[in-house]
Amino acid sequence: MNSGVTRRHIMAAGTAGAILTGSRTIIKPAKAAGHFDPSDAASVLRTLHKMRGEEDGRIAMGWLKGLRYGVVDSEITPLMGMVTGTFARHKVLDDGSIKLASFELAFYTDFYSGELLDRLTIPYTGKSVEVPRLMLGPNSSVNKPSFHGVVELGGGPVPDEDIEESETAMRPTGSTKFERWLGPVTVKEGHVWITEASSATLTPADPTARKVVYSESVTYKGAERDVLNPDLRTISSTLSYTGITSWRPWMEMGDHPGHTTSHALGSKTFDVSSLPGDYVAMAERYYPDALADPGAVLDRLG
Repeated sequence: MNSGVTRRHIMAAGTAGAILTGSRTIIKPAKAAGHFDPSDAASVLRTLHKMRGEEDGRIAMGWLKGLRYGVVDSEITPLMGMVTGTFARHKVLDDGSIKLASFELAFYTDFYSGELLDRLTIPYTGKSVEVPRLMLGPNSSVNKPSFHGVVELGGGPVPDEDIEESETAMRPTGSTKFERWLGPVTVKEGHVWITEASSATLTPADPTARKVVYSESVTYKGAERDVLNPDLRTISSTLSYTGITSWRPWMEMGDHPGHTTSHALGSKTFDVSSLPGDYVAMAERYYPDALADPGAVLDRLG
């Protein structure tokens, strides 16, 4: 949601935070007219973040609703639904980088009914496991204007007590290799699509634990007339998400082979009342303070 989500931070259900540098890829879509240049990383990155948020610092909310499946021997099995929201501030830096402060509230639901899950029976093991509700972040990141970047991260700081349970449920403590791709860009029939993909491999500090791998791709869609308007500080957008991840620790899968895959759709808003009603009900029940004042959560970052 890294999104957003990330739309979101590393190994979470949505956002990855890192300072990325790297060389440009060979992807060079055809240039569009006006100030927007799909072959220039700084131009693409700035447009992407207008689609994700607003340049003047207003808090943007990106929501996703979708489904998650297990994959074993190339066969998929329905596992659960997911609904997530990312709350973020964006700021353009002098060098064209984008500074991002964000956090995510995410929930797992019944695959068919959409009802919030308390427990889930894993079809591969028959084991009933407790399903977490997740508050991921707040995290701060700087995205460099590059089509491709790689960074190695250490274990990082110990999370605040109120989010430590969420962090532990999603990933073990360890070091992470993070890779990010910006693009491709598609300009067609009055619309612009920009894809941002990322992949992270977490090596646990515990030598007996398995690696955790997370990959996601989020595509943002906006109107070409908005993209070509340099006076706009934000661009209305919809988004689509696909993800592949190792079994999460909370699923208690042990050495069972396989992984999960997900797909979701969503959009951006600046108003809680425009978020999906079921998501708002879940967030009000479990994280009322964060939903009522997301700025206070982001202010923890200083």
